Amino acid sequence: MTLASHVKIILCLFFISTPLLVPSLQAGENDQCVTQYEHGQVNWSTGTIQATGKASPLEKGINESPDAILGKAKLDARGNLINILNRIAFENESETSPPPGDTLMAGIEKLAMDAAIAEQHFTSDRAMEVTLEAKMFGGFLQLVLPEEIGEIPPLKIIPPKNDAFKPPVREPYTGLILDARGLGIQPVIYPMIVSEQGNEIYSARFISREYAVQGGVCQFACTQTLPLVAEKTGPNPLIIKGLRKGGKTNKFIVISKSDAETIEKTAERHWFMKQCRVVIVLDQ
Repeated sequence: MTLASHVKIILCLFFISTPLLVPSLQAGENDQCVTQYEHGQVNWSTGTIQATGKASPLEKGINESPDAILGKAKLDARGNLINILNRIAFENESETSPPPGDTLMAGIEKLAMDAAIAEQHFTSDRAMEVTLEAKMFGGFLQLVLPEEIGEIPPLKIIPPKNDAFKPPVREPYTGLILDARGLGIQPVIYPMIVSEQGNEIYSARFISREYAVQGGVCQFACTQTLPLVAEKTGPNPLIIKGLRKGGKTNKFIVISKSDAETIEKTAERHWFMKQCRVVIVLDQ
């Protein structure tokens, strides 16, 4: 069974700045794409960011309250969350890029301050461990997505000029799935798809900022059986295969000339790309 056939069968069924250790991509619950860091993780499939902090009671017999220990653990988790947010926000920046501005740094710190407690528990000797959770979608993406991703006005539909117009035989595509397995791709905030000739196939000029902020430039998945994939791309996605990474970072994914031509001949691409109805499938 081909990749396209397998995915479409499943879709029909569902219908759906402190350095850290080098992160690793893993398949999380339900094969969601999760990047693990030293003190937390980023779930690229759901847009959830978590960071863990720990704190122990003071020594020398001081009777410190549980609330005080919790406060210290939250402070530690908040610092780890800021580190992770900085890491994913600037991992695509080059050495010559300007330093982040005060507004961006203030926004990241506020997101960490507003993060909710996802889990907390005492460990041995009354030590406390806390996990804070924040969402990538919304305010964070508004801060970190490049300004070149702007708003795209509503597309004007021009009716046919004659009554003999015949609709296409195939059903319109409702989204795009890019199979990037085996390429060593790691998730990034703003990936781009380019052809072998270097032409931009999916980039800022096709994306409406409103949709990119709400749900990400694309969704990363470590499986093609997720209901989330069908929810993102709709019941009839166009499926293509990535050839290799491009550029000095993971930002560029190169596709074949024939796949690029197929996309460019697909009139409805303007609609589903504008709405970021794109899923990139990575290795588990």
